[in-house]
Amino acid sequence: MIRFSIVFIILSCFVFATQSAVQKFDKNNNKVFELLADSVKGEGNVVVASGNAVLLNTDIYILADRISYDTKNRVATIDGNIKIYKGGGLFARAEHIVLNMNEKYEIINPFYLQDGISGLWISSENAENRDKKYSFKRVTVSGCSIENPIWHIDATSGSYNSDKSALSLWNPKIYIGDIPILYFPYIHLSTSTKRTTGLLYPEFAASNTEGFVYMQPFYLALQDFWDMTLTPQVRTNRGYGANFEARFINKEQDKFSFTTRFFHNNMDYYKKYSLRNKNVYGFELAHTSRDPLQKYFGLKNSIDNGLYLDFLYMNDLDYARFENINTIITDGTHMSRGNYYVQTENNYYGINFKYFINLNKINNDTTFQSLPNLQYHKYLDSLFFKNLLYSLDYQFKNTTRDIGYGYVQNSLNIPVGLQFSLFKKYISLGIWNNIYMSNAILTRSQNTYIPNLDKKSTREYGNILSAGYSIYLNSDLAKDYNKVFHTIQFQLAFNAPYFELSNGLFDSQMYKKTTLAKSLYSKNSLEQYLINGKSYSDIWDPNSLTGTAISAKTMDIGLTQYFYGLGAKELFYWKITQTLNFDDPVSIARIPMENKIGFSPLKGLDMYASIFYSFYYNALDEIALNANYKYKYMIANLSYYIKRDFRDDGINKIVENSANYLKGGFSNDFGYFGLSASAGYDIKNNVLLDWDVGIFKNIRCFGIGLKFVNQRRPILTNDPGNPLEVLKNTYIKLELNFVPLTNTGLTYRITK
Repeated sequence: MIRFSIVFIILSCFVFATQSAVQKFDKNNNKVFELLADSVKGEGNVVVASGNAVLLNTDIYILADRISYDTKNRVATIDGNIKIYKGGGLFARAEHIVLNMNEKYEIINPFYLQDGISGLWISSENAENRDKKYSFKRVTVSGCSIENPIWHIDATSGSYNSDKSALSLWNPKIYIGDIPILYFPYIHLSTSTKRTTGLLYPEFAASNTEGFVYMQPFYLALQDFWDMTLTPQVRTNRGYGANFEARFINKEQDKFSFTTRFFHNNMDYYKKYSLRNKNVYGFELAHTSRDPLQKYFGLKNSIDNGLYLDFLYMNDLDYARFENINTIITDGTHMSRGNYYVQTENNYYGINFKYFINLNKINNDTTFQSLPNLQYHKYLDSLFFKNLLYSLDYQFKNTTRDIGYGYVQNSLNIPVGLQFSLFKKYISLGIWNNIYMSNAILTRSQNTYIPNLDKKSTREYGNILSAGYSIYLNSDLAKDYNKVFHTIQFQLAFNAPYFELSNGLFDSQMYKKTTLAKSLYSKNSLEQYLINGKSYSDIWDPNSLTGTAISAKTMDIGLTQYFYGLGAKELFYWKITQTLNFDDPVSIARIPMENKIGFSPLKGLDMYASIFYSFYYNALDEIALNANYKYKYMIANLSYYIKRDFRDDGINKIVENSANYLKGGFSNDFGYFGLSASAGYDIKNNVLLDWDVGIFKNIRCFGIGLKFVNQRRPILTNDPGNPLEVLKNTYIKLELNFVPLTNTGLTYRITK
């Protein structure tokens, strides 16, 4: 109580000792201007405040040794240890300011300003401020400490908009220490997250094959509901092009985006690497909309409906690679999708399409395209009583391509079953009956090999009706062991057909003969099957439409266990599954047993593995081992993968490794410096795959790194025998991070 009284007395003395010289109010009686100081004197129209002088003006307040204010001309002259506060933090420093209250105009000398959010500061000999827009000459900018900044920018002149946090500099030179490293005629920088039209940070690279690479994005955002980015690029030894991306959002909050790219390869580069395309181009569309019936067609019902579109077309892998300088492309396939659905609590109606691109081929004439498809699905529901359940799924598919067969298919799947709980719900028993119906008509079969079954059934359409039963046995148990929680699930599923009727394309003999034909006759370089002296573009495959499971007697066995620690942390899990096929003429256990194991013995360490074991071959079929460790600034990972091919030569079982490789990575900041490295090794072929090694140093306001990278880069060629050639791509990259402005880098590429 005594301490509180003393503090109150001290504060009271300070408040009552400070004199209020001038006060002004707006029409709403809100105080917009006030001048305070320890000592206030009047000299005609001029009020002089000295000693802890404070000037309050709307959203800022200024502290200084002395403030004189001309009440007639509304001009304030501020001197000595000036500190300007804005938004609760120190905004600027100066020694002398002339402030015109009528024109919101200031002359500040010397000038120092700091952005309170990003920490970026600006210093110059003098500055002029008009309505929160500062202009200055001989300016220094940095985000580091003022006394000895690690990096800074010196410019001849510039301006700063405090409302938009936008900085413009003329003739800027970027220094690391006292060493100049970059020069620009003009740069425009922003420390704000608000969308602003202007040039974005460029990308640079140098390559012994592509020459000097320069990409300069220009961002345009004139309104809140759309923006776009145009990025011209030039590769001096290869060609030129541009990227364009536009994003929109309408008043219904539906999003649209459109992206397109074009790049022209010079004739010399085009011929040197036998490229497939002289001009690389493509486009992407993406759109999502929830409840479009209500938004655009005035439907009053709250029925759930939605539209999704993700479409990509490109004529070359380089379309994706040209997005930025160091984009890595390893997969030349892409699936575009579109879907519109309407669903209620019990029913689903949908229409969709799928469009596939496979750039690993010379063209996509033989690639299946699925458009359009229709689907109706009846969600699981009770029939007559709660334990009798049923579902229904109908699908219409139109699948086409330019070369090879296409087809139109109707299929209907109806599962009906009884589901019970036994032994006080410790075990769940399900007995299900599955009815499957399908028919298909080939839309193009002129150059397709279809085995002749010497039957009356046609070779252009087929029908199938099958029925089978399934028995499910499930158990789901859990127990708490003080600090460890254990769950275990067991499942057994037995499936067997009891009726099948088929003809034509789905005849039971058709499955065996087409599978045998594909194994005996391989494609030549022109993707043609040579059968009995005749060339075919493809072989009919009924498995792709119906699968073989509907006619096989199988049993699926599964066991899953989880152990959780404090805070629901996953400590250990083990999943084991085995499928037994009783109709397999070779062995019921020819399908490998799958094990998935995960283990987290220490904080930050996660280990997991997938192991496939074949009882028929008495050997491991596939192994994937992974370990990840993260502690403070250190990240490490290690993975190993091996895949074996099994086959019978009639006498012996043969096992060969088709894949066998090891991959690892490491990164850690040791304080004085940081290191990063990763590498992959193909053990089977004794080849070192992609690797990189780097050294870096991060300080609060600056980061620098040097990375050496070796990758394999696929390109498309005009050679039918080698449509996808892999080049060795090696480059060195210098990375610079100027906090809070940007991170950038310079890449030198050596492609062989």
